[in-house]
Amino acid sequence: DRQGLSKLWNEAWDTGLWAASWSKSVEGLTAAQAAWKPAPQRHSIWQVVAHVVFWRAEALRRLAGQPKSAEDVVARMNFPQPATVGESAWKEALQQLAASQEAVARTLADERADIKTLPYVLAHDCYHMGQISLLRALQDLPPID
Repeated sequence: DRQGLSKLWNEAWDTGLWAASWSKSVEGLTAAQAAWKPAPQRHSIWQVVAHVVFWRAEALRRLAGQPKSAEDVVARMNFPQPATVGESAWKEALQQLAASQEAVARTLADERADIKTLPYVLAHDCYHMGQISLLRALQDLPPID
């Protein structure tokens, strides 16, 4: 159901789906908060954001008929460390997240577009936004309204 999926996708970003909205989950975070890890082998919010952006782009590429990314690309882009931890780099990561949100929304709105794998992207992103909420809590940041 394209219309139902589109509604869920947009609400997840704007108002939330029984949990904090995706946009509010990252809003107001500093670069240091986004780069913080609870342990060396764990991921940061920044890495989770980059992961989500990468897999959204990968899903859209595949739906457009392009081949899977090479294994070395996936290994490099799956949960990448930020090259530089700074406010401008974090702002760019947030812009990429918003742009990927809009790209999926456009695909969902396009009646001609194949959307067969986008329900899985929604589930994937809900899981990772839950991780972001947990990482916020571990940093003793205020809950998201």
